[in-house]
Amino acid sequence: YVNERVAFGEPISNRQAVAFAVSNIGIELEGMRLTTLRAASRADQERDFSNATAVARQLCSEKGMAIGSDGVGLLGGHGFVTEYPVERWYRDLRAAGLMEGALLV
Repeated sequence: YVNERVAFGEPISNRQAVAFAVSNIGIELEGMRLTTLRAASRADQERDFSNATAVARQLCSEKGMAIGSDGVGLLGGHGFVTEYPVERWYRDLRAAGLMEGALLV
């Protein structure tokens, strides 16, 4: 969408703020992936993985919500229509966050 949406005669993906937001999403996704793989690796090696799992869960929960919010923001009004999957992802992240909070009570 950011490559297709044109503002001021050029795609919004050419805007520095949009490019930074998209690259930050990629960086955060990679960090989440690596943290999760580290926890899984410790479990596979039959080492204590409780701390690694807690770190991965917390990081993925926080960063997932931030990524979902940024994704909706990048799409603007289109972020809330079912035409784009980011709408569903954001709703699912919000629901998971609410369930996680309820489990901690």
